[in-house]
Amino acid sequence: MWFLLMTIVVGAALFLNLFFPSPETNSNKTEEDVVKSSPGLSKLKPKIQTMPFSGLSPKTSNSTLYFDQESLDGLSDILLTARNPGDWLRRENLSKHGFHIIDRLDRLGTVRIKVRDPSAFTQFLTENSNELEIQKNVRLKIPAIPEQRILELEEPFAGTSMDWLGSQKDRKNSGAGIKVAVLDTGINSRHESLVGVNFREISLVEDKEQFGRGHGTGIASIIAGQMEGFLGLAPSSEILSVRVLGQDGEGDAFTIAKGIMMAVDQGADIINLSLGGTSSSVAIDHAIGYASANEVLLVSAVGNEGVNQVAYPARHNNVIAVSSIDAKSRVSAFANFGPEVDLAAPGVGVLTAWDDQTFVQFSGTSISAAFVTGALAHELSKSPFQSKKNALDALYANADETEKPGRDIWSGRGVLNLRRLDQRNTPGIIDAALVGYYFDPSNLSSSGTTPFQVMVQNQGTAWLQSLNLKVKYKGLVKDFRVGNLSIGETRSETLYFDSGTPDKELSISSELKVLGAADLYPENNVRKSRLILP
Repeated sequence: MWFLLMTIVVGAALFLNLFFPSPETNSNKTEEDVVKSSPGLSKLKPKIQTMPFSGLSPKTSNSTLYFDQESLDGLSDILLTARNPGDWLRRENLSKHGFHIIDRLDRLGTVRIKVRDPSAFTQFLTENSNELEIQKNVRLKIPAIPEQRILELEEPFAGTSMDWLGSQKDRKNSGAGIKVAVLDTGINSRHESLVGVNFREISLVEDKEQFGRGHGTGIASIIAGQMEGFLGLAPSSEILSVRVLGQDGEGDAFTIAKGIMMAVDQGADIINLSLGGTSSSVAIDHAIGYASANEVLLVSAVGNEGVNQVAYPARHNNVIAVSSIDAKSRVSAFANFGPEVDLAAPGVGVLTAWDDQTFVQFSGTSISAAFVTGALAHELSKSPFQSKKNALDALYANADETEKPGRDIWSGRGVLNLRRLDQRNTPGIIDAALVGYYFDPSNLSSSGTTPFQVMVQNQGTAWLQSLNLKVKYKGLVKDFRVGNLSIGETRSETLYFDSGTPDKELSISSELKVLGAADLYPENNVRKSRLILP
């Protein structure tokens, strides 16, 4: 006899975003950077490109497989979820149908079960196949450590990330009145950088050890750090730590779904989910729906395998999916990518708190998600009457362009910029920015010329009437007049190089000048890069 069973059998190769030694970084974007021939796959070595993501399904949808009765033997942890929760869990004694209920989430219509009698259970599923979804209780983890060989190509932030983002120096009161839930490994609230945080913890895992809480502690320090030099983006926010992962950084879908619901019920405004896996979960989908119905924002990491598939739950439609950039505003080669990506934020060598009283340089999309969470808490606290949707839209509208012009699969709507966010209602700011170069390797030809784009953006609050763009490459000097850039608008100028030459690198130097007005932030008007060709 055959019956419906969801496939969530593939464990993610995701683990701890730890630290790596790196020197202090200079956040000045005018230094030479290296631009790969294309974002995403073309940035990566074949070893990374070929990492499989088995069992994936489209965003918020699920693929199905069928299993016979023998496959049920030994299934000790599976989930039954009603397609329409209602009160089906209460209508009869479910234990008589060949399974034992381990735990239940009545409002989601989900039970966590162990099969005792496969024959009786099969009959039950056959009779209720139109009402129920059945899945293994999928495991989710904190994202994998980015490979060292990839990190060596990235520019670390060290202790410069807050200044790089343009965050306010005086932000002690930022986040006041906002509750942020961190679903993670737990938080060491006794860490010196977190002493003074308005903190509460709920643990949904059995182990009570403090060891292994470094990941959650690092996330919390970015959001609500209290120390001078380690001040978080929203230090006055309330942190609700919901421990859903063990000290090994691993947890299960049922516990995470339960954690999301508890965070909502405890009044969370934002939920940070710096965790993920390859396969979706109906139970988590329903919990996300519960959070969204209560106007709670969810932020999650896209994952660190450098593959063309955003991790779950980041790829869910109602979750803000965050990628990583380095200190040169380049999307990190280790960051997963796809159409579900929404924003990018610092994620390379970011100095954060860790276990005990240590500090580390934290790399990965986990910490990028924490920056977006902190920025949302900061923004919401500025206006108690602002809707959460409007706060999120403000982050999107004031993001910096990078990679490919327009929304793309690597940085989504762009790179988080707190200075622009905070100054968006200050009129008359003149700020023209060179935001990068873009080269599509599909345009590379064996002879003739190949185009690349030089991108400029109006990052101020006033229209730009006239700009002069000067680009130098291969002994050539090109001058362009750029006019009438609206607020936030990006414009690209296309240039060409001889693709028939054996050169593997194209050195580019560009300078942007505002004509007839003073640029308030001239440091982003100059850019030197090396375009690495295939």
